[in-house]
Amino acid sequence: MASKRPVFLLRPPRADPDTTVFVDGTEDGFRSLSHWPGNTTPTALRHDLSTGIALNWARLDADQRETVLGPVKTFANNHYDSDGVLSAFTVMEPEAALPHAPLMLAAAATGDFATWNGAAALAVDLTIMAVTSHPASPLADDLGPDAADLERWSLGYAWLIERLPSILTDPFEMESLWGRRHATIVKQVEAVEGRDGVSVEARPELDLAVVTTAMPLSNVALHHAAGPLYRVLLVQPGPDGPRYRFHYRDESWFDLVTIHPPARVPLEAIAEELNGREGARPSSLRSWWHTGIDVPVALMGFGRDGAKADGFSADPDLSVAPPSRLDPEEVVAVLAAHLA
Repeated sequence: MASKRPVFLLRPPRADPDTTVFVDGTEDGFRSLSHWPGNTTPTALRHDLSTGIALNWARLDADQRETVLGPVKTFANNHYDSDGVLSAFTVMEPEAALPHAPLMLAAAATGDFATWNGAAALAVDLTIMAVTSHPASPLADDLGPDAADLERWSLGYAWLIERLPSILTDPFEMESLWGRRHATIVKQVEAVEGRDGVSVEARPELDLAVVTTAMPLSNVALHHAAGPLYRVLLVQPGPDGPRYRFHYRDESWFDLVTIHPPARVPLEAIAEELNGREGARPSSLRSWWHTGIDVPVALMGFGRDGAKADGFSADPDLSVAPPSRLDPEEVVAVLAAHLA
């Protein structure tokens, strides 16, 4: 017999592993419907996105859901993003979610992979993220400027699980919260597609895209330029020299089904060789820095300000980086030698 309707909680205290399932995120000792590393998603439900996994579960009848996943009293997550919110909505309101599956998958991919999946998908992703942060959000009265993330995210999940059917029916319903950002990304995508101020050198044998542009690019536009290549070097030329940022896209961090980027090569030796060629001391403000490769988006760049990067997909801002003495051909050659 199907179990009683579950509840959703963010980081539930004293959760019972026997009756709690994490959606999108993972926690040691718990079952999961997730594409995060270390997930325990049943093979029959796997998908590139946690939203896709949740939709696969939602397509089962109640008894099949319990057979494939086991008893569930609580669904939970440990972070807030579009894939997490859409996954939670799906497991909590499966019948309401299924009619919107294509748009939900497109929005989840926009958020998790920073890929271009159309204006409506971008609108849904921006709505989800603005609800917990924008000063004009419907939650602003309940969330002061100093609200802790856990409080902010919990209210965001509760509000959106109830209202996503309306948002998915009209993705531009809350355009006032993000209209300028949306227009900027759409304009950048159009520039990429028209090669208007953006050039791309594809090196498929290295899974590397070298994207050169003097204009700011969001990660959505940058990944649109890179296409199916998951190692990306952004080059910003300037009168005082070029600026750089390299990253492994997070598709190579998640546990995916249809996308198989090559394994990540540690960045330490690459940065060390570039610093040797640069004549830079690694500890100086004008040197090549890098993150580890065990974060979703692994980064490397020139100029120590970038070392503050947290491994998530904030848009690249090379305006704060100093110029490098190395020309792009030399940087690409060093990357090629290590990535090959």
